[in-house]
Amino acid sequence: MTKHKDTKVTLLMGSSLFMEMLDSTIVTTALPQITASLKLESSSASLIISLYMLSVAIFIPLSGWLAQRYGNRTIWLTAVSLFIISSLGCALSFNLTSMLIMRVLQGISGALMVPTARLIVLENTHPKDLLKMMSYVIWPALIAPAIAPFVGGVLTTYLSWHWIFMINIPIGLILLLIGHHMLSVNERHQHVKKFDWLGFLGLSISTGTLLIALDSIAGHQKLSILSLLLLGICSVSLYMSIKHLMTVQNPLFSLSALRFSSFRLSQIGGSLLWLSVGAIPYLSTIFFQNAFHWSPMKTGTYVLLIFVGNIGIKPIANAMVLQIGYKRTLIISLLTVIITTGAISQVTPETSSIVLGILLVLSGVGRSLSLTAYNGMSLVEVPYVERNSANTFASVTQNLAQGIGISLVTITFSILSIYMESIDAYRATFIALAVLSVLPLIEILTKPNDIGMVNN
Repeated sequence: MTKHKDTKVTLLMGSSLFMEMLDSTIVTTALPQITASLKLESSSASLIISLYMLSVAIFIPLSGWLAQRYGNRTIWLTAVSLFIISSLGCALSFNLTSMLIMRVLQGISGALMVPTARLIVLENTHPKDLLKMMSYVIWPALIAPAIAPFVGGVLTTYLSWHWIFMINIPIGLILLLIGHHMLSVNERHQHVKKFDWLGFLGLSISTGTLLIALDSIAGHQKLSILSLLLLGICSVSLYMSIKHLMTVQNPLFSLSALRFSSFRLSQIGGSLLWLSVGAIPYLSTIFFQNAFHWSPMKTGTYVLLIFVGNIGIKPIANAMVLQIGYKRTLIISLLTVIITTGAISQVTPETSSIVLGILLVLSGVGRSLSLTAYNGMSLVEVPYVERNSANTFASVTQNLAQGIGISLVTITFSILSIYMESIDAYRATFIALAVLSVLPLIEILTKPNDIGMVNN
């Protein structure tokens, strides 16, 4: 492909990721309306979010093998089609059971769409162009959570909760039409390795028990016997799965890319960062709505400023990395994330709108710079033949980190609210996220100045 077509394909893939990530985050805003409309218990309503995240986490490892077996183009088009169908199903749901079935289908289609879209970009990008192309791919992860509260607020206020799902249908149909004509028909592998069912089962048990345990802890505000049992199963299963992936001849995905320092840093530090920054738009939304008693529209408008920061820094993000390197970019961006997260914890309803706006914009700047840097460096050293496995591995860790981050926010707030006022519990949760972001900062400080700067 030409560079011009490469960019078009990358933007197309980014748009499909935007659709999936917007859907996964916009539901939070509309959950009260869905709960009332379907006459649900609040404890049951949370399953609409958690079951989706669980489905995505479990089925992502399947995407790499299916892409090899049937081709990237076929899997991506199938995933988008399933996402459209399941979105319509969610909008037409009449009770909890029908909604949960459609959300599982949405999660499966999202699990196939996200890694395959990244793989289509990676397999057609030279290492020297990875920073530029991955900056296009990362924008959905930055934009979608930031604009979701605003879009959700508009749709639920002026239309109904059904439209948070219906909006995916025209977007998906346009993507299908463009993708059908733009994507090349790639050859399927003639000798596809046998599917690693044991590895898939082990990782499914690990991720499933972890997310269910975290959801149980958040609901009960304590470590119950069930949650302890699930965490124990998760630990044993994860240990056995890693051992299996490292020793079996044809693993579900290889861990060999971890031998490269840049990839290893992106997975460890990047995942720790995702735990924090992935939860900030979510925490900001419930903080402003529940503690300040703001309307969904007002809340969404303020949280939208995180998106302004994300986009505002984009024109110079790549140039900044190339000029001062990944390490210095990450130090600056992580410090920005830490400081702004801590500062947001101290705002009050009387805080100047200008001050709050600046904090949210700068928070978006820090998020954008750090995630652009982590994603840009992740695969620069990884050979083409290993990119499928490395991409699957990275997709698993990133999506799991996002899900765990939101769960940890819920758990932290639930436990703290037992011992302090609600507004103070929210503030302490913000501070906990800021402290969590210190860990990737410590890690990057130990790395050489030229990490990730590979000339190919």
